[in-house]
Amino acid sequence: MSRAVLFLMLFLAPLLSTAEEGVVQSFTDVPPGREEFTAVEDLQRRGILEGRPDGSFGPDSPVNRAEAVTIVVRAVANVRNLPHFSKCFPDVRSDDWFVGTVCYAADLDWISGYPDGTFQPARTVAKGEFLKILLNAYGVDLVPLEKFRSEPLASDAYDPAQWYFPYLSYAVGSSMTFADILGNLNPGGTLTRGQVALLLHRFLLYREGERNQILLTEGERDIRLAFEKLDAGEVGKARAAVTRVRLRAWGALQRLPEEVVVRATVKLGESLFSLTQAHVLTQKSDFPGGLKATQEAYRLADDVNALTEKLQIYTDKIRLSAHDLAESIRAHGG
Repeated sequence: MSRAVLFLMLFLAPLLSTAEEGVVQSFTDVPPGREEFTAVEDLQRRGILEGRPDGSFGPDSPVNRAEAVTIVVRAVANVRNLPHFSKCFPDVRSDDWFVGTVCYAADLDWISGYPDGTFQPARTVAKGEFLKILLNAYGVDLVPLEKFRSEPLASDAYDPAQWYFPYLSYAVGSSMTFADILGNLNPGGTLTRGQVALLLHRFLLYREGERNQILLTEGERDIRLAFEKLDAGEVGKARAAVTRVRLRAWGALQRLPEEVVVRATVKLGESLFSLTQAHVLTQKSDFPGGLKATQEAYRLADDVNALTEKLQIYTDKIRLSAHDLAESIRAHGG
């Protein structure tokens, strides 16, 4: 275990919600051993999730649009007191079980229909779509994330112009989602009921200030990944890892603005960003730009050290990498 991980674990008491000892299993198909257990149990206690008549939850079943909207509305509002709606889309009938929640969400512009005017309630929901519905419902301000939008998020989320980019960025910055072993965030992947429970539960815990440790430790994982990819010459993957570092540092800063280690991690992310930019510019033969970026990376690493010594294991690597790249540029006459 690295010194930085150990420090973060000691510095911030574990805040992750865990199932209480002796808790009764609410659904027959979501035992304590499943990843979704804590999320499903907590959301059931909050009155957000319901099971099926046979006592199951169906964690592996795909979520359709009607179900996804209903889950979000139940998280935001008391469904027993919703205004009466009889129609909002041509394919949402007055006797459909979801008419109230779907029309409530449409009335508040949390959702919209397809170009032909339909809602298509039975259609499955992709990850990016669910994040958009959820963040719209909670009125999350995504403007602060625009400063990160020029950079890729993952191997399968490389184009910042995509509509889902700000929603997925917030999900990364609030510890709702993580890159898989292939470096993918799967914005177009179809969600199951269990995955929806995990995303919603993590979102609520982040808002309640209970995801800070996860943000910092996952941020460190991507810091190490960024160095690994730079060393391998995979600059594109390093850029995506650094974007995730910066987003997680931003997310932690929203909850712990006075904590030195959080402010230092923000600076560390910016230093890594300058370092990866130096590599990008050098690959484009912009040697003056690359040299300037190495100097900025070095300066920001010094700023991190001025805040705390706890991250020096990483600032030393940045300084060494920036120095070596600068020497290489100068050797080429840059």
